[in-house]
Amino acid sequence: MLNEVEQDRLKELEQAFELFNATSMQLTNAYDGLQEQVVHLQGQLAKSDQEKRRVADRLSRLLNLLPAGVIVLNERGQVAEMNPSAEAILGADALGRDWDIVVMNVFLLANDAGELITHDDVVYQLSEANLDEAVGKILLIQDVTSARQLQAHVSRHQRLHSMGEMAASLAHQIRTPLSSALLYVSQLNSENITEDKREKFVGKALHSLNHLEGLVKDMLQYARGGKGSEQPIVLRELLEQLEKNVETQVACTESEVAFEPVEKALMIMGDKDALLTALQNLVGNAIDVVGKGAKIQVLVNQLSEKQVDLVVMDYGPGIEDALLDKIFEPFYTSRAKGTGLGLAVVRAIAEAHGGTAWVKSIAGHGSRFGIRLPLITVREVE
Repeated sequence: MLNEVEQDRLKELEQAFELFNATSMQLTNAYDGLQEQVVHLQGQLAKSDQEKRRVADRLSRLLNLLPAGVIVLNERGQVAEMNPSAEAILGADALGRDWDIVVMNVFLLANDAGELITHDDVVYQLSEANLDEAVGKILLIQDVTSARQLQAHVSRHQRLHSMGEMAASLAHQIRTPLSSALLYVSQLNSENITEDKREKFVGKALHSLNHLEGLVKDMLQYARGGKGSEQPIVLRELLEQLEKNVETQVACTESEVAFEPVEKALMIMGDKDALLTALQNLVGNAIDVVGKGAKIQVLVNQLSEKQVDLVVMDYGPGIEDALLDKIFEPFYTSRAKGTGLGLAVVRAIAEAHGGTAWVKSIAGHGSRFGIRLPLITVREVE
């Protein structure tokens, strides 16, 4: 027989064994649960890997089929990867080379609009995005030649459409000076006309014919799109020629046009005759608005090494804010004798030269009209 102490110890051992069995059972269940979770997670990871592989495969196929070129640059600015379209544009030897050198070898010109132009006049649009400061950039290059040609075609179509509308708008303006010229010329054959009247009729006939010539010139300039030839132009020489061209108009209206000297040898590229037409339109517009005795300033304002403003400033009545957005539109005019083409021609010429036409005005304090154009250097001319 066990004594009382031994019986107590036996009971303790039995309780400990039962507790061990219960704990062991819990650990077994927990292990089984963990195993199930591991199996589930392994299945999820396998599915995730398959999905990633499918996504990667789709992206790879997409890049291969994409008509645009995709280029990845590393942190040193070298071509690390490119799709087949990029390889067709840049050549297989572009891989591993500096991007700047690739651009110099493949393309003739890179402009501020993010366009790259080849020697064959193919235009590519370049877009870029930073991947990571430590990784590099991804570039997208796509052929936009057809889009640019279509844009030019649409622009020309719009101008021709506007010309059709203009025919009706200009019918009265053309008929009036033409009728006047015919009337004055018909009087020249009269035997009773005095020499003073003859000179007066000749002058009026010439004035009417000059007005007609101006209308036709504006129509042709607007239809052509504002640019013909491409040559380097020295701005000092351009303003000297402008001063000569407006002498007659200035003298007839007893106006004063002050030409500020151009101190630097600034140059632009474009059509000299077209730019003279635009500036003459601005000077003539200022004289017409201000009237007899107008005081006008013509100046050159260099904005930076790449841009310059050709400015015509008057001290006339100015323009209301509500009208500033309309004055460059074709056929818009606030003058009874205006055709609404003068400033439209100015804008067309400015845009054809890669620039813009602008106006700043305060009602009652005059107006400033300008043509903002890109500058060139002597090195670019050479």
